[in-house]
This record gives sequence, C-alpha cells and structure tokens, in this order.
Amino acid sequence: MGKAVRLLLLLLLGTLSSVLANRSKFKGAVYGHAVLLPKDSLKVISRAEALDNMNKNLDVYREQVTKAKSQGAEIIVFPEDGLYGFKFTRQSIYPYLEYIPDPRTELWSPCDEPGRYNDTEVQRSLSCLAKTNSLYLVANMGDKQPCDAATDRTCPPDGRYQYNTNVVYGPDGTLLARYHKYNLFYELQFNAPELELSYFDTPFGRFGLMICFDVLFHDPGLPLILSLNISNIIFTSAWMDALPLLSALGYHSSFARGLGVNMLGANIHIPDYRFHGSGIYGPDGTIISFYGSTNASKPKLLVADVNVLDVTQPNKIVSSIVQLNWKQARMKEADMKRVTKDTTKNSKKTFESLLFYDMFTFAALDKPSGHIKVNQKHVHCELRYSIPEELFGRELYAFGAFDGLHTYEGQYYFQICALVKCADARNRSTCGSVTFDAITPFVRLSISGEMQTPFVYPQIILSNGIGELSLAEPDSWTFTGKSLKTVQEFYKPVLSAALFGRDYLRDTDGQDKGNNLYKSQEDATDKDKSEIYLGLVSGQNIFIFLLGFVCLLLLVNMAIF
Repeated sequence: MGKAVRLLLLLLLGTLSSVLANRSKFKGAVYGHAVLLPKDSLKVISRAEALDNMNKNLDVYREQVTKAKSQGAEIIVFPEDGLYGFKFTRQSIYPYLEYIPDPRTELWSPCDEPGRYNDTEVQRSLSCLAKTNSLYLVANMGDKQPCDAATDRTCPPDGRYQYNTNVVYGPDGTLLARYHKYNLFYELQFNAPELELSYFDTPFGRFGLMICFDVLFHDPGLPLILSLNISNIIFTSAWMDALPLLSALGYHSSFARGLGVNMLGANIHIPDYRFHGSGIYGPDGTIISFYGSTNASKPKLLVADVNVLDVTQPNKIVSSIVQLNWKQARMKEADMKRVTKDTTKNSKKTFESLLFYDMFTFAALDKPSGHIKVNQKHVHCELRYSIPEELFGRELYAFGAFDGLHTYEGQYYFQICALVKCADARNRSTCGSVTFDAITPFVRLSISGEMQTPFVYPQIILSNGIGELSLAEPDSWTFTGKSLKTVQEFYKPVLSAALFGRDYLRDTDGQDKGNNLYKSQEDATDKDKSEIYLGLVSGQNIFIFLLGFVCLLLLVNMAIF
C-alpha cells in the first residue's frame, strides 16, 4: 500500500511540477554517438561478452554526460542502437537484452536497488549516470519480457518478447518511462508491440518518446502531439540518410517545425553507412545541429537553450483537421478532387525523373528568375525564385511534384513539392539523384503547395559545396501552413527545399489503426478517450484537482507510516 501511494505521489507531483513551472527555457543536449560495434553481431555470445561490448559504449556515455552537465544540460539524449549497434538476429541480440519493468506500475531506481532484478547492469549504469549528474537521461536498449504461450496466443516460441526500447531516468536515478518502438524497420530481432503513448514529466515540460522509423507514421507521434498536447519530443534514431528529401537533418527538423514542437534528436554517427545528422529542433526552426559527412568526422555533443512550450504550435490547417472524423475527412478529400479535377495539366516543358524510387513530375529552372507551376494528380506546386544572373547556369535545378504511394522500404503516401539540385547539369534524369554539393546561391525562394493532406513538413537544406550539409537558419525563412518563403537577400547555396506532405489518411484507407486523429469521439474507445482527456485537461482545474489530491495522499501516507 505504502509503495503504491509513493508511486502515485511521484506521478502526480511530476504532473503538478509541469503545471506549476514558470520557466522560459531549459538546456537540452543530444549526442550522435559513433557506436563501437561488436566484431560479429550475428554470432551468439555470452552475457559477459555482451556486457563488455556495451560497457565500451557506456564509457563514452559517461564522458559525454559529464561534459553536458558542465555546460548546464538538464536533459541528455543518446541514439537508437547506441549501446550495441545493429544487424542482429533474434538469438544474437539476446545476451544484450535486460528485463525492463513498467515504470507506470513500479517505482524503481536501478542505481539504488540494483539487486531487484538479475542481469540489469546496463540499467544500473544509466540510472547512476543520471543520478550522479542530476539530470534526465534518455538511452536506447533492448528489453526482454517473458510470456506464456498457454495464456498468450501471440507469445513467441522462445517464450519472450524482445523490444527495441527507450528508457528514461530522472535526476534521482528513478526509471521514469519506457517506450517500445512501434514501427520496426526490418528489425527481425525485435517484436512489434501494441501501440503505447509513452511520456514523462519534468519541471520544464512533458516529453513524449519516439524511435527512428516512427517519425514517418501517424502513430505514435501525432497522438502524442495533437491528442495529448505534448510539446516536446525525444527522438532516438539509427537513421540512414536518403537524399535529397529524407536526410536526418531535413526530415526531423521539418517534423518539428510542421507540428510546432521541440524535438531532441540523437542519431548514431557512422558516416560510412550514411548514419549521421543529430540536432535540437524547435517550432521556429533548427536550434543546433551537426551533420558530419566524412568518415573521419567525429560526433559532436550538442547543447543548447530551448524554449519551454506551454502548448504545441501546429499550423492552423493541422489544428483544424484534428476535429474531423473519417467521414468528414473523406468528404473534404472528395471536395478537393472536384476543385482540382480540371487543373492538373502541365506545360510541355515538364519531364519525369525518379526521386528515391518515386516518379516526380519536374520542370527545369531555365532562367535566372521566374515563376514555375507543376502538378501531379491532386498536388499543385508553385515556385518563385531568383538567382544572380552572373551565377546562373553552372548547375541544374528542377522543381517537382509527387502525389502517390511510396513503396520502397515501407509503404506510405506522400504529397510533395520540391526544389532539387540535379546531380548532373547535363542530364535531367539525375534530377532526384543523390548529390551533396551545391554552389548556386538563391537570392529569393518561395514554394507553395495545394495538397489534400494538412500534415506538411517544410525543409531547406544547404550545402557548403564540399559535401557538408546544413539547415537554413530559422530566421532566414518562414513557414505558414502550406508555403515556405525566404527572407530578402537569402543568398544561400540550396541543395533542396521542400514541402513534404504525409497523407496519413490514405495510409489507413479509412480504417481505424491505433489512435488515429481522424476518429470521431463517438468511435473512440474508452482508452482513447481517457488518453485524450488526460492530455487536454490543463490550467486551473487540473491545478486545483492535483493540489487537493496530493494533499490528501500525503495525509494518507503519513497515517500509514
């Protein structure tokens, strides 16, 4: 009884701290770790050997946590697969796994009570790191959960579930949150879990948890942000760049800007495998980031002041669509089709070229400045631009549109307007191909798009001309719903710029999958309603309720002890 009361007190006080907090900023840190890989990840080894491999990476974590703390960091995030790497089988990953209890039902500090569970050495190290440095620590590791086939029809033959997992430890070393990755990316060593919306509270806001491939899908990101109104996202990843539009820097920053949230994104750093690009992103753009394109580049600890957000700041189009149910959304889509039915013709100057296995309709930029329109199905794109006349023509740029199902390494619907630098100035078929270099400065750049989806993520990727990518400064361009525009005298070498629309509605084809935001209140389950309610109640009512309830529990706890 006493332990349960203390657990409930901890949870309520955490929520109350978020309500009472009166801060304008917090200091966040991310580290894009260059994971030290085992010699052979496919070989089954002993637990002792697995610990030896993970301790090598934990030594780096200790060093970076100490550095982050010395710079005033209050929270630090490490990447997906950062403790052991990737390319495992179900059997070869097993020695690296630990049983991770559910912090929603059990209060535990591995640092203070390491003997509660066997084989939890990594959790103890992470917990003690957080406690010793008095900060919030987020890491990614493997979880093993026992199951019984006699009572669980989905229990694997080996009698356990294996999950790709984020863990969060508080400044006192307590395990605060556990999140099992929902959208696996060819990770046969892990099981796909039931959808869970995992978050934790701090004095500077509530943080939701996501892992890598999750960011391309409706769940869990949109329910966390738009249903539960969580304005900070912790994002661990082992993200392999897919230029031109799906670089880690580009897409992760665009997700934060499009949905109006803070996003602390830590990506593993192995440039030889195209794993690179970490950053802290905000609703107004990138706060700090690092790419590191060469194999010789070393990862950087990124520490920055981040604005405390009371609520999310999604664009108005996104805010309005959340109120729609499926029937209304389909009607809106039908209206869009009627409106755009007769306006999809392109000029004779357009051509087609593949961009990451999707066939775009492009038009080349054939003069120093101009206005270009390109259409594909129900996506209508406009570009206004200006390049210094004396610098025009050294490189080939094209502006394109795409509306359809992407089928390479997953299936999801895109609606995109994109400006890209072509890999070969003499070959239009390379418009959409991977290239890292651009030297042509744009004085002015404006992209607008008419799309069915309200979920549009904007990005502008710059190049230094020798392979190093960066993001345009937040104050150098604006984004309003379905248009991005640079400020006067932008004069930056643009590698690509895009309005990246994700049509989640077509992903499900009208079927309920998880906590879909198009679901009407009448169709929502009790669990859906409770999660939405918990996320939306705020302000004075929750303050009065929590204050009274905490006082009551304190009295009960005192009486018990």
